[in-house]
Amino acid sequence: MPARASSADRLYLDHAAATPLRPEVAEAMAQAAADAFANPSSPHAAGRVARHALEASRERILALLGGRTADGRRDRLVFTSGATEANRLGILGTGRARGDGGWIGVSGRDHTSIQAAATELAHRGWRLETVPLAAAGTIAVDAIRAATAACPAARPRILAVTTVCGQSGIREDLAVITECATADGLIVHADATQAVAWDEVDFATTPLATLALAPHKFGGPRGIGGLVVRGGLPLLPLAPGPQELGLRGGTEAVSLAVGFAHALSLAVAERRDTAARIAGLRTRLERALLTAAQAAGVEALVVGSDSSRAPHVALVAFAGVDRQAFAMAADLEGICLATGTACASGSSEPPTIVAAMGIPPRFRQGVVRLSLGRSSTSRDVDEAVARLAALISRSSRTSGADLSSP
Repeated sequence: MPARASSADRLYLDHAAATPLRPEVAEAMAQAAADAFANPSSPHAAGRVARHALEASRERILALLGGRTADGRRDRLVFTSGATEANRLGILGTGRARGDGGWIGVSGRDHTSIQAAATELAHRGWRLETVPLAAAGTIAVDAIRAATAACPAARPRILAVTTVCGQSGIREDLAVITECATADGLIVHADATQAVAWDEVDFATTPLATLALAPHKFGGPRGIGGLVVRGGLPLLPLAPGPQELGLRGGTEAVSLAVGFAHALSLAVAERRDTAARIAGLRTRLERALLTAAQAAGVEALVVGSDSSRAPHVALVAFAGVDRQAFAMAADLEGICLATGTACASGSSEPPTIVAAMGIPPRFRQGVVRLSLGRSSTSRDVDEAVARLAALISRSSRTSGADLSSP
C-alpha cells in the first residue's frame, strides 16, 4: 500500500463538513478570551464585561440574519452547542410547547439531527411524514398539502426544511414554502447551516418560525451554533437551565460567540464575490471529473446539475464504483472528500437524497461529495482532478475493492 500523502500535499475538498478557522476570527476570539474571561452571569464588573461581549455578539448575529431587534415582538437568538442542538431545539422545543399530537414533516434531504428530532415527536404521538422530493431535489409541495390535509385543522403542523442541502448543495424554493406555509398554517423550521455563507438570509421576510446555523461552515469556531426564534413563538427547553432565557443551562462561551459574530460578518461582507468565484471553480471541477470518467469508460453524472444549487458542493456519482473504497484511495492520494454528510460518514448507505431523487441504482453506490470553500483555489481543483483521474481510471479496471495500487 502506498504511503499516505504528506500534509503539505493535502488537498481539502470537504468544506461542507467544516471550514478552516479564519485567522481574523481566531484573533478576535483570543482578544475576547483575554478581555471577557469572566462568567457573563456574574454581577460584578468583570462579569458585566463578559455579558456585554456576549449580548453584542448576539445582536450582531441576529441583525446580520435579518432578525427583528427593536420592536416589542423582537426575535431571539439562542446560542447552542452547534447546529444539531439548534435543529433539535427548533423542532422538539416547538412541538413540545404544543402538546402531544400533531403533524411533523421532514424529507430525504434533511440532516440526521432533524430526522432524529422528528422521530422523537412521533414517539410523543405526532404523525411523522417523510415528504417525497421532486425530481429537482426540492420538497414536493403537492405532497405536503396532501399530507397536511389529513391532519385535523386544530392540530399543530410543523415542517422542517433544509434551505441548502448538505448532501447535494440543492437549494430549497422558499417562495414555494412561503405560499404553502401561509395556505396550510405550517410552523416552519429551517436548517440554514449550509446556506449562510452563500445566500442572503432575511429572517424577518420569511415564513420561518425557527432557523438553525453554525459558524464552522463559514470560517468560524466549532462548539457553538444558534437558533433564531420568531418573536412570541412558544418554545420549551430541551434541558432547562438559567442561561439563554431559561432555554439552556451552562455558562455561555463568550469567546465562541464573539468568533461566531465575527465570522458571520466577514462571510456576509464577502458573500457575493466569494460565491461567484467558487461557482466557477465548482463548474471547472465537475466538468473535469466528467471528462476524466468518460476517458476511463466510466459512466458519471452530477447530482442536481439542473437544479438551483449553492456554489460550493459537487455531488458526483460514478457507476460501478465503490464510494467508500474511492474515498479511502483519495485520502491516500492526499485528497479530503466525503461520501455524504460528515455525520453519516462510514454509513453503508448512499446519501439519502440520491434515492429520494430517483437517481438510477447503478450510480448510487458510487456517490462522492467534493465541497469547496473560501480558501479553495484553482490550483487545488486542477491538482485534485489530476489525482482523481488516475483513481477513476483504476476503478474502471477493478471491482472497486482496492483502488490503492496502480
